[in-house]
Parts: sequence; structure tokens; C-alpha cells
Amino acid sequence: YRTHGHQHPEIPFNDSDKTHLSADEIHHGAVLDMYNYCFENELAQVWAYLWNRWYNPVQWKLWARASEPAIPRLNATMIVESLWRNIKHRDLAEFNRPRLDLVTHIVVTNVLLRVKRRLDYIRGECRVGRGGEVAGWQADFRRVWKDCSRTDEHRLVAKELSVLRTSKTTKNRAERLEQIAAEGEREPGEYYTDIDKWIYSCPAFLVSRFLLCKHLVREVNTKLNNKPL
Repeated sequence: YRTHGHQHPEIPFNDSDKTHLSADEIHHGAVLDMYNYCFENELAQVWAYLWNRWYNPVQWKLWARASEPAIPRLNATMIVESLWRNIKHRDLAEFNRPRLDLVTHIVVTNVLLRVKRRLDYIRGECRVGRGGEVAGWQADFRRVWKDCSRTDEHRLVAKELSVLRTSKTTKNRAERLEQIAAEGEREPGEYYTDIDKWIYSCPAFLVSRFLLCKHLVREVNTKLNNKPL
């Protein structure tokens, strides 16, 4: 399911031919994968739900990357859920099952004003002399970019130290250390990279929150001589 939602015609497979599937081929393959899984495990009701709510052509366009010509950077459902979570816990925290007219009033008088102020910050229309507010996702993006910019050895050492700092009784501590050691011995793979289109055939890129991976970031850093834009 996760792979189905993140596949896109612009993102190639990691094979010798750098295969690109069309949007229809991605949809057909996703439906076939899910149908075969449900058929083999005798999950008729599950398949009925998945087809009606997720995989039919109408619903597919609402959540799959492949339904858009450009690679979406945001998850639409995630943004909507975040908005309603804020409204519920910030604006409606004192109300139990509020009436629709009250919710409408709060959205118009409170939420929209707050959204407008946020848009002013984003568009640079805040008061002169006041620095723009840094969004949480921007801080996360910077952290991921800096992590991808480090060498493999540096990243492995940091991972190992973070595990070693935990208590020896921590669950799966030994297994995690073994995984890190095996990762250090693994030969690096060869993947298709295109920084102009910002696509990469590595599986990690497919599920990355910011569509980042270490090879893309390092190639950009090299092209910019490690200087900021």
C-alpha cells in the first residue's frame, strides 16, 4: 500500500533499463497486487473495501502520486488532518459535540484570521523589520538535508553512538547494532540520479517525506561547491 501510493511515472525502477511506468500501468499493477493478495488469503470483504474506497479509478486520484503529472510534495490527507486536529484541540477544546453553526462561527472568526496571518508570513508580507517565522517542516527539512550531506562513515558512527547511549536492557539493542555493522559492510548500490528533474531510483527516495536522499543531496552540494544558495 505504501509503495502504491508513492510510485510515480517520473521515478524510475532500479534496473538496468531505468524503466518508467505510465500512470495507468502503476494503477493497474497496484490493483493487481492488492487483488492477488486478497485472493490468495481469502479476504473477499477486504478486497471489496479496498476497491470501493481506495483503488477504484475515482478514489485512486485522491491519494496516489501517480494520478498527477508532477510529483506531489505534500500528502493531501495529512494536511487536512493536521488542520482539523488544530481546530479540535485549539479552538473547540472547550466544547463537547458543538453545533454546526458554532463551528462555522469559530472557523470564520478564529481559524481564518490565523490562517491569513500565517499566509502573510509565508508570502513575506509581515511587518518590516520582523523576521519570518520558520515552519516546523522547514526545520525538519534542514535537519534531513544536513544528515544526507554527511559521509556514510559519519552517519554510521552517529547511528551507532545513538544506540550505544541507550541502556543495555533496551529492547532490540543488540539487533540494531548488528544491523548498523552489516550496513557498514554492505557494498554501495548504483542508482539512476537526475538532479534537474529531482528523481532517483533508490527505494529510500520513493518513501522520503521531502523526496530527499543522500546521493541527490551530495550531488547538489558538489555542484554548488558546498556553498549555500
